[in-house]
Amino acid sequence: MVQAFLAAARDGRFERLLQVLDPEVRFTVHTPDGRFVTLGATDVASLARVAGGAARGRAATVDGRPGVISWSEDGTPLSLLVFTVSGGRITEIVAVVDPAKLALMDLPDPV
Repeated sequence: MVQAFLAAARDGRFERLLQVLDPEVRFTVHTPDGRFVTLGATDVASLARVAGGAARGRAATVDGRPGVISWSEDGTPLSLLVFTVSGGRITEIVAVVDPAKLALMDLPDPV
């Protein structure tokens, strides 16, 4: 599911995004300006198409869940996406794009 979501986000394939997202999916983004929550497959799919670049990172396991980490060219973490999958669909996505929070996390080095 996660790989299908990432491919659809990179390619901007809205219909495919809707197929892998639970209708009640919750997308939480932690930014330097605070936490923002988006609910529902249609709104989350729209955001995913816009933010498809974050889906170009390296797969990782975060607290036992599938995730993706992206780094800048200098090796600084740019974003972390963590997914919850249930019933064959993505039910939750948590994104961290706050540099201060990312700096405090124990993330692997870029490959």
